[in-house]
Amino acid sequence: MKEVIPGIYQLQLPMLNTSLGHVNAYLVQGSNGYLLIDTGWNTDESFDSLERQLAEIGISFEDVSQILITHIHPDHYGLAGKLKQLSRAKIALHYVEKDSIESRYISIDKLLQQIAQWLHINGVPAKELHELQTASVGVIKFVATTLPDVILRGGETISNGTFSFQVLWTPGHSPGHISLYEPSQKILISGDYILPTITPHIGLYPQSSINPLDDYLKSLNAIKQLEVNLILPGHEHPFINLQQRIDELIRHHEQRNSEILETIKVKPKTAYQIATEMTWMSDIGGASWQKLAPWDKRMAVMETLAHLESMRFGKKVDKFLEDSTICYHAT
Repeated sequence: MKEVIPGIYQLQLPMLNTSLGHVNAYLVQGSNGYLLIDTGWNTDESFDSLERQLAEIGISFEDVSQILITHIHPDHYGLAGKLKQLSRAKIALHYVEKDSIESRYISIDKLLQQIAQWLHINGVPAKELHELQTASVGVIKFVATTLPDVILRGGETISNGTFSFQVLWTPGHSPGHISLYEPSQKILISGDYILPTITPHIGLYPQSSINPLDDYLKSLNAIKQLEVNLILPGHEHPFINLQQRIDELIRHHEQRNSEILETIKVKPKTAYQIATEMTWMSDIGGASWQKLAPWDKRMAVMETLAHLESMRFGKKVDKFLEDSTICYHAT
């Protein structure tokens, strides 16, 4: 538990056996109860850690009156269902995220079939297809699902009597991702949208928009205009210099585009073929395709697709169908 400014606490909730180590939730004190932003995994370790940290300031789950979820990835949404039962808090979530809950965590067979078709048409070989298709199934156990009580679209104000947060729709990492801006304190609670050193994953997949990378870059340029003194991210640590970090993220994606174009300047390739030639995880020293776990390989293919489609909309690449497989080439 760390009080980052008076009335706002950073809670580090464990994510065992992951490189991230923990996810940040934020507890906001108010005159009408506490607002909890994100919840951590639905594991005993995460739940016990959250309960202990609340006790450090003398409150329990019953004192939480609102829970806002930045997006429905398991580390941010996982405990929402359990906490709603214990606290009776109102759950707030973007409508796009709400529409993906059932297909992602409850009735997943259709989504798994879509993912298999998606990977196949983008060049993933049959011998790797099943492993990449099912790479995310194991995380379902970390989620206690619940539907939101409050549907957000962006533009709303969420107030707890002490702080008033403007809801910003910041898509890209997840199609319904939201961030919160407190103008009087000049604080941005960014979820996974902007992180201090890690580049958020932006992937194209069956539940994403048709051009998630452009969605992300557009929202970055809009956020850049805000006056922000402190960013509270979903991972790592609070940081400053929002404009500088946005410039770094934009440069990263420009460099990734250049790297992709280099791989297809001689002959067309599938997204899978391109992904196998890229360097991944540059934030932590870089890794080749062969060193990636199945989950990371799937994300690599989908991130490659996000870049390819962004460049296709920008008329830098084009695509064609060859033997039921999509190939991309530089224009």
